[in-house]
Amino acid sequence: MQLSELHEKCHQCSFNYSRIDTEAWGRFSSRRIMCPICGWTVYEEHRWEEDGTTKLMKRNEAQGFGAYRLIPPGGYTGYNAFHSEPTPEVLSHIKELLLDKGWKGYLSLWDVKERKAYLVQGHPLQKFDVNGNNGSK
Repeated sequence: MQLSELHEKCHQCSFNYSRIDTEAWGRFSSRRIMCPICGWTVYEEHRWEEDGTTKLMKRNEAQGFGAYRLIPPGGYTGYNAFHSEPTPEVLSHIKELLLDKGWKGYLSLWDVKERKAYLVQGHPLQKFDVNGNNGSK
């Protein structure tokens, strides 16, 4: 497997390393591409034919309104995206987990008018921060 098969350029913010996650079961597979910066997401389902070719069964593309990752103390979690503007309550809860509850991770939002993402809380690489420092905007 090539490293280029694990990432794709984001079609919304142009970040070069949107994550590609795949899953397979029998003759079917799925692929999700999600930008950890702005939240742009593509989801595809494929059927594998006997000759090794694939047929695209379903494809959805969603605009991103931000992204986040929450890692509980001693735990692990994946990346998540907002596909609509998050409510103030949701943002407040995520900030509380990052600032007050000892969770690591980050929260970014997509500015529709400026057409760019900005970091609200934490840092995407915080899982490597042994001091537990949280950055904020």
